[in-house]
Amino acid sequence: MRELLGRPRLLERLGERLARDEASHAYLCSGPRSIGKHTLALRIAQTLLCEASRAPGGCGRCLACRKIEHGTHPDVRVIEKPADRERISIEQVREMERDLVLRPLEGRWRVVILDDAADLSADARHSILKTLEEPPSHAVLVIVTRTPQGIEETIVSRCQPIALRPVSTERIRGFVQERTGQASLASLVAPLAQGRPGLALTLASDAQERERRLAMLDELFALVGARLIDRFGWANRAAQEAAKDRAVVEERLTLWLALLRDACVASAAVAPLHPDRAEQTSRLARLAGLRQLAPAAELVIRLRDDLDRNSNARTALELLMLRLPYLAEFARAA
Repeated sequence: MRELLGRPRLLERLGERLARDEASHAYLCSGPRSIGKHTLALRIAQTLLCEASRAPGGCGRCLACRKIEHGTHPDVRVIEKPADRERISIEQVREMERDLVLRPLEGRWRVVILDDAADLSADARHSILKTLEEPPSHAVLVIVTRTPQGIEETIVSRCQPIALRPVSTERIRGFVQERTGQASLASLVAPLAQGRPGLALTLASDAQERERRLAMLDELFALVGARLIDRFGWANRAAQEAAKDRAVVEERLTLWLALLRDACVASAAVAPLHPDRAEQTSRLARLAGLRQLAPAAELVIRLRDDLDRNSNARTALELLMLRLPYLAEFARAA
């Protein structure tokens, strides 16, 4: 059996249901970016079509599993937003629906992976709902999304939910070390990945992206010691960045939250999430104290959630800059 990192029983339970011919016609795989949703969708397809007695997660070796892995299986279709479009169009969905009613060519099932449901146009969502209401007997639809809350309840209620949650830093560290053979790299990458195996592998292989995230950590320390005019300049730039891709700002806030957490527990016997920044977080804890750090952490959480709900990014970021502790001593010490 091929496991998903941190989900040892998920595919096994799915395999048990398939062995009893209890496959659902629709699955909803949700979770943060790079958590493994697309990998899970492929494993579901491989479980359904594997030639080795429906092994949970697929055997990974038979012709069907290898075709699915390489995107060449005729009974598996992946629907994604085109690079030059803002949405998955109704035309893409209609083409998928015409394909879905046909009998499978090589296996027992036709599988469609829809990634990401948040990218569906309004017409496409309506059409998907019709398919979910009356799916062909041989069809399985695997819907991938970051947040089920952004999808109509009529779609969510017709799917079997599978929520993927962040994997522990220790599991990520072991995973990266096993893949790369580099313990020091694994220790650096694991906390930056924030529990997401896919992101961990990207960071392990992409030095530029790794340095970009490390720079995000250091931004917080710089802003703590910055003048208000400089903070507002940062907020303006970050708001412009959020207008293009809010996920980038959300990632930064999540990294900052981990640093603020480390500062809040610096005096306790608790392992830091970012040991490579332990000196800075200890200094921040000493100079700011829990009375300033805890409200700042709460505000970061609220701001991150507000960004996900499409609130006014600039106003929210400026508020954070006003509430973030100002420590001239920290600026000099840093």
